[in-house]
Amino acid sequence: MIQQPGTYTLILYANEPFIVEIGKLGELQGKPGYYLYCGSAFGPGGLTARLNHHCHIAKRPHWHIDYLRKKIALSHIWYSHDPIKREHDWAQLLGGYSTASFPQLDFGSSDCKCPSHLIYFQQKPTLADFQRNISRHAVSYGKLFPIFETQSSEMSK
Repeated sequence: MIQQPGTYTLILYANEPFIVEIGKLGELQGKPGYYLYCGSAFGPGGLTARLNHHCHIAKRPHWHIDYLRKKIALSHIWYSHDPIKREHDWAQLLGGYSTASFPQLDFGSSDCKCPSHLIYFQQKPTLADFQRNISRHAVSYGKLFPIFETQSSEMSK
């Protein structure tokens, strides 16, 4: 992954209930399962810089996800080098799954109209299913860019 911009989804896993303070949003009471966070990286360093940030625990949290990372492990990352920011599309698509819920409104979405960029699933959705759903929305997407998956070293230990 070179320093190209793009969109990503962090897939975090909680194996037990947890409570974490998410900055000004307040307390998040989490339950075991998968938490998917959709974001984009169009600044200096692109996806490489942003994902390197998210792969470590931030000493001084900057984004909402930094607070959550202190409590639960990063499992996988989905990412695309699509030159158009897709974080809102991805969050809305994932949030529309019948098995999805928003554990905290406004998480990662204080600068947009999305209900949240954090989506909860009891079972991890598959990348193949996500890609099929993206393909169904291809008319509004235009050119489809591949979406890749990588496993976090945090979960492979």
